[in-house]
Amino acid sequence: MPRNLRSIAYAVAILVIGASQSGRGPLSGSLVAAPSLIDLRSPDELKTLFNRDSGKVRLVLLASPT
Repeated sequence: MPRNLRSIAYAVAILVIGASQSGRGPLSGSLVAAPSLIDLRSPDELKTLFNRDSGKVRLVLLASPT
């Protein structure tokens, strides 16, 4: 497994375990709606969406085909 992919896998595992320990995560036994992915068309759209969810945990991913 490449080093970057391994680091991402560890980070995701830590987030899932941490969320489940707080009683709000996917392992807590309650049903939670699956998050959706959004294709952004401008940096301003990202800023608006990011600021709208103030006070919540947010994850911004940048994926590139190369």
